[in-house]
Amino acid sequence: MRRDEWTIDTGADRDSSKRLAMMLNQPFAGLTGTGGEGPWQLSPHIERIGCSLTIETGRDQFCMKTGHALAEYLVTEKEPSLLRSVMHKQFGLRADGIETDVLISEAIVLMDGEPEAGSEAGRGRARRIRKWGRVFAAFLKDHSHMHLDGFIRFRLKEYFAEIREAAETALEERAMERQYQEFVTLLQSMVQWQEVRLPAVHLLHSGGHAFRMYDEKMRPLERDEEEVDESLAETRGEGVEDQEESMLVSRLLAASPRHLYIYTPEPDAQVIRTLLGIFGERAAICPKLPT
Repeated sequence: MRRDEWTIDTGADRDSSKRLAMMLNQPFAGLTGTGGEGPWQLSPHIERIGCSLTIETGRDQFCMKTGHALAEYLVTEKEPSLLRSVMHKQFGLRADGIETDVLISEAIVLMDGEPEAGSEAGRGRARRIRKWGRVFAAFLKDHSHMHLDGFIRFRLKEYFAEIREAAETALEERAMERQYQEFVTLLQSMVQWQEVRLPAVHLLHSGGHAFRMYDEKMRPLERDEEEVDESLAETRGEGVEDQEESMLVSRLLAASPRHLYIYTPEPDAQVIRTLLGIFGERAAICPKLPT
């Protein structure tokens, strides 16, 4: 019976190569080796992992498990460095910058998505491992040698496109967050220097974009945002989600209350957080309407 042999040039440092060897052996613990370590052995002198064994049955399954381990290594070990390279070479960020580290984490979160029930990992991560595990496995069925970095670069172009898109989205979202912060800071200064017009405004939020405004005596407030509309339009950024929320901010700036009392079933809603940021100590969330 023919003996199967595979070699994988890792293109990584010694520690990463050791981790890859452990990941490759994990599905096959006890299959070979006196210590039950598995069939994959790391060369003592070069960063190459080899496997030599006779498989009577289940060769396709062996390749699938090995491919899955390679894909898990790709997502766990290689993905952050690939994102770092994209952000440095294509978007001009410092490779060793703290901001780059943060953006890498945000890009991975974007690709991973929300964690599945009972798991810390997101569906996107599991999808990538399954998808690229099949690609690795298909290659191993027909080839005995793999140069890992070359395989990733030239055979996983779709994966690289996903990496680049995640990096670009993370950068765009960070830029939007900066615009939002600048927007809030500017409106904070407007609140600080405006003359107080009303002792208090009671803002009733029914959820979503449904708001009603009342003065200190609980009389409905008419729209009176003209005096700040022009300046608000010039400084409006992406932080305020849509026109209705922008108009709400405009009306409150026009009212210029000494105190802003907010009644809401959604205290964590973005618009509520924006109002608290703009009005600072003047604003408070209240549990009950005044009597």
